[in-house]
Amino acid sequence: MQAVITSNYGGVEVLQRQNVARPAIKDNEILVQVRACSVNPIDWKVRRGDFKLLTGRKPPKILGGDYAGIVAEVGSQISQYRPGDAVWGVVETFKRGTYAEFVKVKAEEIGPKPQNLSFEEAASLPLVGLTAYQALVYSGKLKKGDHVLVNGASGGVGLAGVQIAKALGGQVTGVCSTRNLALVRKMGADEVVDYTKQNVLQNRGCYDIFFDVVPNQSFSQAQRTLKAAGIYVRTLPSFTAMVLGPLLNLFRTQKAKVMDCKACARDLAIIKEMVENEQLVPLIEKIYPLERVQEAHTRSETGRVVGKLVLKVV
Repeated sequence: MQAVITSNYGGVEVLQRQNVARPAIKDNEILVQVRACSVNPIDWKVRRGDFKLLTGRKPPKILGGDYAGIVAEVGSQISQYRPGDAVWGVVETFKRGTYAEFVKVKAEEIGPKPQNLSFEEAASLPLVGLTAYQALVYSGKLKKGDHVLVNGASGGVGLAGVQIAKALGGQVTGVCSTRNLALVRKMGADEVVDYTKQNVLQNRGCYDIFFDVVPNQSFSQAQRTLKAAGIYVRTLPSFTAMVLGPLLNLFRTQKAKVMDCKACARDLAIIKEMVENEQLVPLIEKIYPLERVQEAHTRSETGRVVGKLVLKVV
């Protein structure tokens, strides 16, 4: 099969398309023919070595966290899927990837693809959708009527966060640049803050949840914007957030949490329902063929992507 191989840490030049062996599945696994996958910022951060403590001396051989495709084979213990089913899902980013024609997964990592989306549209949503949903519901404890700030509202996770928070009954403020204000409003934000003109940190005591998608604010900066029992949730790990945060949370009413996206078929089913009810709409900036993965990474690294970048595999 064709796959994009990452043999060493480095720039986009380490991404090379090669022929590799098709994965062999076990009795409890499913082989999916990938029709499309997406490029997420975590991919190039892993590629350049930002998370060596988690990935080791070499990066995962194949990068990529989410996909949409067709079931090609099922193990003898799999009863809920059969060859030909259209599915979507995520894999564990730090261990294996989806930049390939086939990926092997377990049943708890996938779900039926939303019927109203193309494979390219569907591939753009699982990772950002799960990240936003789990951050807001499990980490942020979102309740109907809560005021949610989404910092970085025009990117993939940010747009998903705006829409999911609205679908769950939140009041949403999105932070973005001037050129994306209309888009973030269109996606459901009740208020928008243009970070080039206004410092959102001046909004004291306003938010139940500060969802820092970028993330470019520390908890000590963000906490002044939180209500007395507010929660700050960030999407990327740091030593302070992962090690000191849980300890400090024991002694403060405002909490700081790190989002750790987990593959979960139940959560994928909830996100699928939101998509089919048009409460969550994908936004794709550009679709690249798999052989132009280096170009897609270069674009993602600018930090200016609006929505998602997708790789068309088949």
